[in-house]
Amino acid sequence: MFRRIKPIEHREEVDFPVDLKKLGYFVNSEDQIRQIGKPSEGFDYHVHRVERVNERRREALDECVRRILDTRFVEEGLTKHFLPPGSNPGTDPCVPILISNDLDDVEKVLVIIGNTHDDLGVWSVREMEGPGINHGSMISTIRSAKKEKFGLLILNCGQNVYSPEMGRAVTYRSWKAATKPSPHIDEVKNRVPGHENVQKHIESVLGEVKGRLIGKDGKKKKKIYFLTYGWGCWGLVKYLDVNFAEWKANIEALIAVESTHTAADVTSSDLRHFLTTRARAYIVHSDPPGTFIPDKRFICQTFSTAQIYSETIVPNAWQDVMLPWFKRVEEDPEGCNPVILVDWESVERLQEGWGGYSGSAKPKGGDDPDKWAFDDDDDEDDHDRKAELREGGDAFGEEGLEDMVDLRDAEQAARADKVLQENGRPGTVTDDGLKEMGVVSGALGIL
Repeated sequence: MFRRIKPIEHREEVDFPVDLKKLGYFVNSEDQIRQIGKPSEGFDYHVHRVERVNERRREALDECVRRILDTRFVEEGLTKHFLPPGSNPGTDPCVPILISNDLDDVEKVLVIIGNTHDDLGVWSVREMEGPGINHGSMISTIRSAKKEKFGLLILNCGQNVYSPEMGRAVTYRSWKAATKPSPHIDEVKNRVPGHENVQKHIESVLGEVKGRLIGKDGKKKKKIYFLTYGWGCWGLVKYLDVNFAEWKANIEALIAVESTHTAADVTSSDLRHFLTTRARAYIVHSDPPGTFIPDKRFICQTFSTAQIYSETIVPNAWQDVMLPWFKRVEEDPEGCNPVILVDWESVERLQEGWGGYSGSAKPKGGDDPDKWAFDDDDDEDDHDRKAELREGGDAFGEEGLEDMVDLRDAEQAARADKVLQENGRPGTVTDDGLKEMGVVSGALGIL
């Protein structure tokens, strides 16, 4: 049994001005946020012994950055649209998204769907402080996309809590900092109808704008490219799994950055085929950007980014890796993801501790190769033959492709690509053909 011997101290909230200069910061010539007193140093979170004070101070600085970005989005030709339609910002629960003013005039549209913890138009707060505000936000992404004649639609999966006091939708971090240390979210008062979670937000936004994107009566209107991150990709995959027939004539390609979706989320055979042939996943990995990574989770081919934080992937890989691939899709949609045949058993041996089995990678008779079924047969002669092939460097034929071990080996990748070019157009191998050969499809990272 406990007895209170001292009253709980109730501290008054400390308010900070939404003003960079008064907070002790400025934006330098390199577009970085720096301390006025220490121009070589960035934001310092731990300035007070009370965590709540630090939290509210950070929120004041974040609001300064949001206002800077709002101005820059306007300068780049993007306008905020509030959903549900007809909402009055400040009085009605609503969520803002960004749409480029030329959306109805362009032939190509880049749809950006971010993660569930970031403000609208932000990739990485860490990168905004480091290389610069434009780099860490979506401004750099927007500018390079505009040079390639893309119109833009930017969804808002992060600001999913509506604050009547502030009169706007905010991220959970902002909600917590602006209200109280342990805020309760009222699922009626603090949610926007139709945008209660990431899946509903994506469904509502795409349902609202599809008339401007995919036309009517099945007629193709625009070419759509998706750039997605984290839970945003999961929400899109769940939406397309149900609605892909309506959108498939328009969708050209999809990039999934550290996505949370898995093969189990895809039941549509058409969507599965699209992800295999027109989608790529980029993950946190130490290998050089664009290196093929044997990874079964996403259905689509997976590549490294040389990043250690998921939030820094797009700012650092978009210009040199992702955008060039979108251009490849535009030039050759049927060959943008060359098919390579992967011996997953050998790959598993290279990935220590991954999978926990030592059997053959060949699916059992009647099994769907997309389910990654394996048998336990161990053909010693077959293993010896594969070892000789790997050590001797024999020329790859169709049989040799099946025996390839590590696509990250540049010499093997180059020889395999040559064989693919000689034996047939990439992407023409059917699932049935793969099944008969006892292999599964992967990708060769040619960037």
